[in-house]
Amino acid sequence: MKNVRKFSKVVFSSVLTCGLMLPLCGFTAMTRNPDQAEVVTADVSHFWRAFDDAARLPMAERTAVYQKEYIARASQGLKDFLAYRHVTVASLAQHVERNRAYYEKVRPYIEQVVDQKPVIEAAFRRLKALYPDIQFPKHVYFVVGPQRGAGMNSDHGIILAAEMFATPPGTPYSYNKTYPSFVPFAVVHETIHFNQTFQPGVHATLLQDVITEGTADFIASLTLPEPDLRQYTDRWHYGCAHEAALAARFAADQDMTTTGPWMYNHHPDTGWPPDMGYWLGYRIDQTFYDHTADKRKALRAMLQVTDFKAFLKESGYGDAQNRPACADERVAHPT
Repeated sequence: MKNVRKFSKVVFSSVLTCGLMLPLCGFTAMTRNPDQAEVVTADVSHFWRAFDDAARLPMAERTAVYQKEYIARASQGLKDFLAYRHVTVASLAQHVERNRAYYEKVRPYIEQVVDQKPVIEAAFRRLKALYPDIQFPKHVYFVVGPQRGAGMNSDHGIILAAEMFATPPGTPYSYNKTYPSFVPFAVVHETIHFNQTFQPGVHATLLQDVITEGTADFIASLTLPEPDLRQYTDRWHYGCAHEAALAARFAADQDMTTTGPWMYNHHPDTGWPPDMGYWLGYRIDQTFYDHTADKRKALRAMLQVTDFKAFLKESGYGDAQNRPACADERVAHPT
């Protein structure tokens, strides 16, 4: 497992520590055929068998059940997840048994997470039609973990800890909590990152981070509707009402190598919703895409950009008259 990247989607940044991004170069398990991108759900079934069988035994015997029924049958994705998160069978069993009521509560919603498999598969096919040169991770793994990180990418694909997406309906709002329906968008967003030439590091500029993340959201939104989550709604409502001021502030801040109030900060002191940099990057890409006649050429330029200042200038976003009308982009897409 040479290359591991925590999810960059900062809807979950405190869970995923998403500001610390590691390189994606060197990924070996890729395919251009969306039908060869396998969504692996067996680990979740194995977990529930261990969970149910353990309940019938004394506490001292339960760790062995998780070893036999879950860990010993692990997919490569679960193996990567456990190794990177430093999870042992003992620590997992101890956490699950101490929090058995929680896992019982979210069990139906973990099943809803797994049920997103056909939605992900359909989204991959739509993405292929949109941009034939796209590459897909050969595997998207669903696992169940000890509530320690929602996802990661390894050499072997995208790995999702299903319990972290299994927020029950009616849960009080928290920026870190999301629902099963968010999973397909998150997977497509991460797939876009697999295909970007530029990979941000600790010395990336705000401009680079904003366009890199905005591109992943924008192209994902061409494939799926943006998630119907307050996180997104807040950004659109605030962004459309304050775009001129945001654009001016960004023009002044774009060369910073800290992300300030724009990204990876759940409580910006500006009064903005968190992660407005994602939204602004989306709007830059939206402007570029809107003004480029050859849409596949536009997508290629977005994915292969390395000169971000030239891209920003070419997008025309700096001139307010060039920007498309600002309206919530969460609209239904054809199946």
